[in-house]
Amino acid sequence: MTEFADLCLVSGRVFDGTVLTAHTAVASRAGRIVAIGSDAAVLKWRGPDTRVVGAAGGAILPGFVDAHIHAAFGGVERLSCDLTPAQSVEETFELIRAAAGVAAQGGGSNEDTAWVTGGGWSHELFPEPTRQQLDAIVADRPVALSDAGHHTLWVNSRALELAGITRDTPQPHNGHIHVDAHGEPTGYLNESAAELVGRVIPPSTDAEIVAGLHNAQEFLWTLGVTGWHEAILGEYNGKADCTAAYVEGLTGGSIRSAVSGALWVPQGTTEEQIPALIADFERRRAANAAAGFDTRTVKAMVDGVPHGETAALLDPYCSHHGSGELHLDEAALRALVLQADRAGFALHLHIMGDRGIRVALDAVEAARVANGPGPRHHFAHLSMIHPDDALRFGPLGITANMQALWATPDPHVVPMIGEERMRRGYPFRTLADGGADLAMGSDWPVSPADPWAAIHVAVNRSFPLIPGAESPLDASQALTLTEALAAYTSGSSSLVLGVPGRVRIGERADLVVSTENPFDVPADRLYQLAAAATVVAGELVYQRPRS
Repeated sequence: MTEFADLCLVSGRVFDGTVLTAHTAVASRAGRIVAIGSDAAVLKWRGPDTRVVGAAGGAILPGFVDAHIHAAFGGVERLSCDLTPAQSVEETFELIRAAAGVAAQGGGSNEDTAWVTGGGWSHELFPEPTRQQLDAIVADRPVALSDAGHHTLWVNSRALELAGITRDTPQPHNGHIHVDAHGEPTGYLNESAAELVGRVIPPSTDAEIVAGLHNAQEFLWTLGVTGWHEAILGEYNGKADCTAAYVEGLTGGSIRSAVSGALWVPQGTTEEQIPALIADFERRRAANAAAGFDTRTVKAMVDGVPHGETAALLDPYCSHHGSGELHLDEAALRALVLQADRAGFALHLHIMGDRGIRVALDAVEAARVANGPGPRHHFAHLSMIHPDDALRFGPLGITANMQALWATPDPHVVPMIGEERMRRGYPFRTLADGGADLAMGSDWPVSPADPWAAIHVAVNRSFPLIPGAESPLDASQALTLTEALAAYTSGSSSLVLGVPGRVRIGERADLVVSTENPFDVPADRLYQLAAAATVVAGELVYQRPRS
């Protein structure tokens, strides 16, 4: 043999992106897979400089591809006030105190403008957070902290003052300013109300976003994630457009993962604004493509979330406070889908409620009639779907972009939608049997980015590490392990990266080795698996320390 491999992975079991094979080893050269087979066959490619990594019986899989993630600002958040590790109220306060101390040291000459930002606080610990709680920690400069779901903002009095929010501020469309018994704002803001503060928060600098993106890439490699789809490219809720950071990272070579992104449709966009918006997207798509950044997708938020009673439902919430509203009215959504589809954009739609899903399905159906076969549109989250509508995904060619970790019992959402609607949520099996293609993502930092946790829930419909989520949702809606693995590898890769995402000769060598073979462990232990090694374009970028 005149050519040698750069890397050989041996002593494992190859899952090729669709099925578990009998192969035990994979070799790569110059970033591409050159051999798949037995250890003996693959080791024939070993040369004096070949790196050989033993899988120790674990699976060798295509790298996980996260089809819905906010990586840039997940990384920025990790570098700011990251509250996700907190397990108690006091731990949350301690993390805020620490972040405030850093802000004071680096806040410049005017401490009043040194914002303390970040997020990840838990509604379980803070069902009704107040400005007074933050004032007791930081009173002299503004604080704005997103919840773990990033649909709610917790702010102190100084932040309310800078945003001009008072007892006389009218409630915004698709949002809520919580007030106390005296009518004063509490510092708890939902949906579009959060944007009232977000618009006065100094956006992260390009340098900060680049640093966050690099931090996110390193973190995701530890989880076996080798590629992803950035779900919002544009200004959103006080966050700057992260497109420039991606372009810099890709052209400079520091972003080595395979990435793509979705151009953001601002909430409240009207039907009349759609033509100009699509024209701008076409310009941006071409400019980004010239820099090697694939942005052939358009992202819109059709509705909100059940927790805030802002998801658009067919039947009212249990509180009888209405049935939620669409973030884009039906005419605007239909115009967006028709015109984006005609321009060759895939639609990536955030939808949580069954009414929102029906309206979006109707819009795609109209586009198929008007434009014929087109891009692979995908609907994300899908917490509530009418059974009839779940069967429309396949015929319309719509991919279910699942955040499977959420398909667990949630005692906090029961008061909003009731036990029955919660139990029949996330109907993965109906979607799959109806012919829908499946992809998976995490929505990190909204929820943890660990693929094995999501795969566990997809298979078990419960998760032992979430309080109250031990008993499963409707078990008949579970996916098989093979289906779940395929969704998080080849399913996501083909959807958002446009490449097969399989272990095949000639394909880019994006691979992950699991700590155990998932097909050999009990289903209720899948969440305990992790990445033992991660390979990006043939380079070993992460190896788990041996215990």
